[in-house]
Amino acid sequence: MTVDTVKTIAYWRESAAYDLETGQTLLRSKKYPYALFFGHLAIEKLLKALVVRHSGGHAPYSHSLVMLAGKTGLALPEAMIDQLAEFMEFHTEARYPDAKMDFYQKCTREFARGKFKEVKKVYTWLLKKSGI
Repeated sequence: MTVDTVKTIAYWRESAAYDLETGQTLLRSKKYPYALFFGHLAIEKLLKALVVRHSGGHAPYSHSLVMLAGKTGLALPEAMIDQLAEFMEFHTEARYPDAKMDFYQKCTREFARGKFKEVKKVYTWLLKKSGI
């Protein structure tokens, strides 16, 4: 089956932008763990757009930001790869609150705002470097 890369990239990019905006809304609503979850989701979807652009095929079914970043064809700074690994906490911990209440307690206003600012910085860097 042939992949319509233009359409698929647009889908992932638009969905990523929507999720970033949703994360910002959740941050303003003081839903801090969910704001960070949507921040992770925005970066995941943007990375999937970049994987599609680079590979010409579908992005893998994975939530691993580090693995997806490795498939984009972009040379990411090591510090950014470390951030992507750190952002993985936002995906797992926010989705399973009964198992990991520590994350919810860690998500103070200051923590969430700082981490969401980092998410936006990575997101913006990826957009600029990729040109999509």
